Amino acid sequence: MEELTGPLEEVFKDLKRQWQSFQEAEPFLHVVQGFIHAVDWREPWIIGVLVFHAVMLLAALTTRKSGLVQGTLFLIAAATVWGSERLNALGAEHWESFAGQNYFDRTGVFMSAVVSGPLLLVMFIVLINYLINCSNMLVEAKRRELKFKARQRAAAEKKAAAGVGGGGGAAGAAGAAGGAAPEPKKTK
Repeated sequence: MEELTGPLEEVFKDLKRQWQSFQEAEPFLHVVQGFIHAVDWREPWIIGVLVFHAVMLLAALTTRKSGLVQGTLFLIAAATVWGSERLNALGAEHWESFAGQNYFDRTGVFMSAVVSGPLLLVMFIVLINYLINCSNMLVEAKRRELKFKARQRAAAEKKAAAGVGGGGGAAGAAGAAGGAAPEPKKTK
C-alpha cells in the first residue's frame, strides 16, 4: 500500500504548488476587466460579430422545434469555430483595413473569447435541445409500445374468454338462443 501513497503524495504536492501559483497570479476578474477595457466595442466589425452572435442565440432558442434549422445553426457555428484559426490569421494579416488595432495575436485569445466562445455556447444549447427532443421521442415511443402491447393483451384475453365461456363460439351462441346451428358447408 505504501508503494501507492508515495506517488499520490507527490501528485498532491504538485497540485498544491500549482494552486498556490494560480492564487498568486493576477486574479481572473482583473484579467477579464482588462480584456473588456482593451477592446473598442464600438468598431463596426465587432458590433457585426456581436449582432451575429445575438441572431444565432435567438435563433437557437426560438427554433427549438425545428430540427432542420437547429442542425443548420449547429453546422454554421461549428464551421465558424473550426475556421477560427484561419480567420485569426487573415485578421492578423489585414487588420489595418477594418480595425483600429490588431486584436489577432498568435494564440488567438481574441478569436476564442469573442468569436468561438459564444458560438460554442450556441452549439451547446442546440445539443441540449437535441438531447431533450430525443428523450421526449423515446418516451413517446415507449408509451406507444406499451399501449400497443396493452391492446394486444386485451384482444388476446377477449378471444380467450369468448372461446372458453361461450360454449364453442357462434354455434354455442346459436344453440343457446334456441335455434339450430347451421351445418357446415361441404366443399368439393
